[in-house]
Amino acid sequence: MEGVKLLGAWPSPFSYRVIWALELKGVKFCRSTGEQQEEATKEAKKVLKTIEEHALREEDKFFAGDKIGLQDLVFGWLAWLLQALEEVVGVKLLEASEYPRLHRWVQNFRAHDVIGSNLPEYDAMLIYFKHLRETFIASSTSAV
Repeated sequence: MEGVKLLGAWPSPFSYRVIWALELKGVKFCRSTGEQQEEATKEAKKVLKTIEEHALREEDKFFAGDKIGLQDLVFGWLAWLLQALEEVVGVKLLEASEYPRLHRWVQNFRAHDVIGSNLPEYDAMLIYFKHLRETFIASSTSAV
């Protein structure tokens, strides 16, 4: 991460948050099965742990404090899509006991009036992600 620049500057805490979000967004655990899925789940949990420990302070409601900021929007997909992915795959990543600050942030983010009223329909996301996972699994088994 040392070489990553955001807007021509050396890395800041914000740029690290973006990098972690991008790494986590490539959620491999939904595209794999068996041992590969276990390894991908461990990788995703390491990223979640990094976000928990370095991006969220105990006293903050959101990443930037009491108001939603850019970091919250970057990580916003976690608040809704990750839950659907967990359900489709059958793997629980975001446990409140493991990631209390991140879990609290998800609850706060979803509860925000503007965010909550604009989230996509959960059942439609489940259907989409189930189909996507089936496609990933089928293509990976046919390639073998």
